[in-house]
Amino acid sequence: MMNGNPCLLLWNYTEEEKARVDQLLKDVNAPPAVAIRKDQGYLPISDIIHTDTRGEREFECDEKLVLFYHIPNKGISYLIDLSKKRNLPQPIYAAVTEHSIHWPLNELMEELIAEREAFKQAQQGELQE
Repeated sequence: MMNGNPCLLLWNYTEEEKARVDQLLKDVNAPPAVAIRKDQGYLPISDIIHTDTRGEREFECDEKLVLFYHIPNKGISYLIDLSKKRNLPQPIYAAVTEHSIHWPLNELMEELIAEREAFKQAQQGELQE
């Protein structure tokens, strides 16, 4: 299931924000990002990447997400650094894995948000020590 061309998937980006990301990608000779539609929020990541399937209901989540599919770690680091330098939104970043590609987007978002919150709490605990 982890086959196909590398791509960047965006969740909850405005048209203007997506255009700014696409310009960044154009500047590094990469294809434009793929916007995940609200009606794809309950679909498995593999369906979002490999098909044009639409779900029966819309997913609502205010978080921004960038999913890296088939992009090497070096490329991921480069794109994140470049995004920060260009003052693009700071979303949750995640790489699609052999495991996560089968998850519905809504469940992946819940897991990523929980991981982020646990990380923040751990950092705050370290600062208090």
